[in-house]
Parts: sequence; C-alpha cells; structure tokens
Amino acid sequence: MQRILFRFSKNEPIRFVGHLDLMRVVERAMRRSGFPIEYSQGFNPRPRMAFASALTLGATSAWELCQLDLAEDLDEERVAQAIDALREQLPSGITILEVSPIPLEKRNPYIQVQAAAYELTLSGEEAARRMNEFLQTGPGLPQALEYALEERSDEVLLKIKLPVGERGGVRIRDLIAELEEAVPGLRVTRLHRARLWCELEPALIHD
Repeated sequence: MQRILFRFSKNEPIRFVGHLDLMRVVERAMRRSGFPIEYSQGFNPRPRMAFASALTLGATSAWELCQLDLAEDLDEERVAQAIDALREQLPSGITILEVSPIPLEKRNPYIQVQAAAYELTLSGEEAARRMNEFLQTGPGLPQALEYALEERSDEVLLKIKLPVGERGGVRIRDLIAELEEAVPGLRVTRLHRARLWCELEPALIHD
C-alpha cells in the first residue's frame, strides 16, 4: 500500500478546533508516532496528506476523511501497526474509525465530496410543531436532497442531506441561517455531520 484513506470522528472536546489547526494536530501526532508519511520536496517539506470537505467550526462529525501518502510500500499488518501508533498520539476528541487503501491518483475521487448528511438539534418553544408546519405548509427545504424530522423524548432532530461542490453545493451554515430566520423562535443548538458521500467509496482494510 502506498496511499491510504482513514475515516475519523471529531467529537465534543475539539469541536471548536478549526480546520487548519486540526491539520496541524494530525501532523504533530504523525511525527510523534513515527508514522511513515511521505513528505514533499523542496525548502519546506510538508506531509503528503489531504482532507475532504472542511467541517464548519463548532460542529461534531462521525465522517471526516484524511488521505495519506506513505513513504514506502507497506503490507496490511504494518499499516495496521502504524495506525495503532497514530491513535495513541491523537488527542481526546479524534478517533480513527476505518482505514482503506486507495490508488495513487492525481485527482482522487475518494475525497471528492458530492453530498453530506447532517443532524441539526432544534430548540425553541414548540420546535417540533413549528418545524413541521414549515416543512408541510411553508416553502420547505428545496435545496436539500433529503430531509426528515425526528422527535425524541428530549430533543428534536432535523436530518438533512445536502449537495456539496462548487456548482450547486449548499453551505450548511447558510441553510441554518435561513431556517432560523424563516421559523420564528427556532434555534439550532447542535450541529453534527453524520456522513459524506464521495465520487468513489474505498474498500475497508482495518478498523
């Protein structure tokens, strides 16, 4: 294996860590663990890694993707050992969930995001009733690919799938702002990214 993709979660302890800082955290963890990452050439070598679709600040996620180029061709056992060592160096709030081998391609379809699923926790007086009225009798959410309202004993969740990309993509923060303006008294108190869909899905090798 010369390139791998790992899926990781970003949880409550670090949900206010921005994307650039998150990249630095992962880079430092790789250095401490001795992870066999390939570095770029030149005066200021950088690890050859790439992340898919930066997560908005303040959100948690179960589906962050990081692509890594390896410094040498490794078998599955050595990759697993390197990932276990990396896990030990990552801070609380980052958990590596899956690892997959992917081809060495200039434009990698495994991190080209096409859609994202979010869970929005809603609050406010009669949040469920107000949201239902908006969805059933109001303009609804035409920019969404899918959506569903879920009422639980202690919270109301809006589950929504949005297109991602330069053309036709929808920013989740823009949708939240429009929603809170359109439904008086409604507030989104928690944002969680549940899933990303990319052009291609890799085969799992280790979890």
